[in-house]
Amino acid sequence: MAERRLLAIAKLTPSKAFGIALVIVGALLLVLAFGAQSRIDEIGPTDEPTQLHEISSLQNERDVYLVTAIACIFLGLFAVAVLGEASTPTLATKSQMVSSARALNDITAGLSLTGSAMFLPAKRGLTRERMFLPATKGKSSPPEALSDDMVMSPGKDGSTPGLVTEPTGLDLLNKVEQELNMKLADAGLEAAEGTLQILKHGMGLMSDFHFKERDGRTVMRVEYSGLLEACSTVRKEKPDTCRQVPCFGCSCLLLAAARSTGKLVSIDDVDNKLDSVVFTLSLRDW
Repeated sequence: MAERRLLAIAKLTPSKAFGIALVIVGALLLVLAFGAQSRIDEIGPTDEPTQLHEISSLQNERDVYLVTAIACIFLGLFAVAVLGEASTPTLATKSQMVSSARALNDITAGLSLTGSAMFLPAKRGLTRERMFLPATKGKSSPPEALSDDMVMSPGKDGSTPGLVTEPTGLDLLNKVEQELNMKLADAGLEAAEGTLQILKHGMGLMSDFHFKERDGRTVMRVEYSGLLEACSTVRKEKPDTCRQVPCFGCSCLLLAAARSTGKLVSIDDVDNKLDSVVFTLSLRDW
């Protein structure tokens, strides 16, 4: 139980943690004010100069404690309710995440697409990143040349069609760049990971994510916070979503990898049985 409480505290956004701390301080000050008032009541009416002086001092302490406590509690509640509002995903966002995953899975099933997603950098005719979903699993390659308006590609031999579409996380990635006034193009994977910390600390979408190199491949580990319930629903109902059409948060990270390295990012494997979703990726020239 204690471990769960520590984990819950660790996942608080800075504004909420600061607000809760202020409320706790305010509550402690209220206790001190109550203690001063109790001492005054204990002394009661008196004409003794020493006790009158003590009562006067206690009244001053009580008033200071009371005013400060009210201010701390007010500011604390303000920090939790207002400052934390921008970083708290709404119910609509959670519902949108689940419903879009269901819709995209229906589309991939209807088109008989079973391959794993590839995130393409903006090159070879593309002015923005795109996602290529091959029809079959295994070794597949996107077309050599594309255009922003191309949706379906028959492949080189015409036997393995795939879907070329806009990734769900493209708009989020662009907003991160706009918000921070930073460009990730060719900045490198380490710089991209640092820039996208806003998804954790500013937007409250995730509690943790990072990229690591392992056995010549890149491993991306993601754990949601504000959208954890929606993520769990998607992984339970549509487990192939992570591999084929990742939701906008993971898609944003995968696009950032493609944008910052200029390489094709291919999902080789996904372990999404636990809340920490682990992607095994291949980054290669294209």
